[in-house]
Amino acid sequence: MSIRADVDRGLEIRTQMEKLKTELKDIETRLNHAALHGEQVELNDADREGRQFLANGSERIVPVILTADLIVGEFGKNSPRHVEILEAVKNDASKLYPFFKPVSKFENRFDSGKKFRAQALEVFGKELAPAFITACVARDKDGIAKSSIKVAWDETRTV
Repeated sequence: MSIRADVDRGLEIRTQMEKLKTELKDIETRLNHAALHGEQVELNDADREGRQFLANGSERIVPVILTADLIVGEFGKNSPRHVEILEAVKNDASKLYPFFKPVSKFENRFDSGKKFRAQALEVFGKELAPAFITACVARDKDGIAKSSIKVAWDETRTV
């Protein structure tokens, strides 16, 4: 195949995928509504809390599961959730460690490397910014700087 044919087909596929994603989202919204208002039965997994709605198709049944057992993924130190959980275990923080690990980390505040680099230059100036940026570059297990290659489907223009 030629590059021209690949570009044309890639754009065609992306358009179809977006339409299908939108259609699927609408279908899932209708199925969720039916599950909330239709007949619900026990879950197959007796260890889970919740119910399920069995949505019948022409040849297959799709279970729509309404769970009641979502567990919090994280919470801030000294947040209301943290206090509530601590109170549940009589304020013995050591009882939390088998279930949650305390984490202290730094998260990048920028959604692009370009913005990050511009801010580093503004804050640190030409003298310190290069070393700071180099230290912040993501690296693989061998120490090689990670990079990405992406096809910018959303940035097309006419020939």
